[in-house]
Amino acid sequence: MHGLIEEQLSMLGSRQAVADELGVSRTAVSLYLAGKLEANGGRIDRFERRAIERFCDRIMCPFLGSDISQANCQSNCERAIPTSDPAALRHWSACKRCPFNSALMEQEQAC
Repeated sequence: MHGLIEEQLSMLGSRQAVADELGVSRTAVSLYLAGKLEANGGRIDRFERRAIERFCDRIMCPFLGSDISQANCQSNCERAIPTSDPAALRHWSACKRCPFNSALMEQEQAC
């Protein structure tokens, strides 16, 4: 993950520019690159999730605990209910209430 941030740093030219893209402070970028961003409280997880979502067109799937493409996320959200695989059913259920589910986002915006 450090490589992704370093790549963006070289492309954007400054830690402040990377921070602006991520919506975080320049200090957070500096601490992350130095390996000193706090692990407790989920700060590293949130930072890396933002970086993946912003720079990779990928989403950190809360169910899987790993990043997946937005297209894969969308296909998981739209698939029919699996009836013969308990693990797939748990994943499908998690997708139905996931904040990345576009159908759920549209319902919330309509309210």
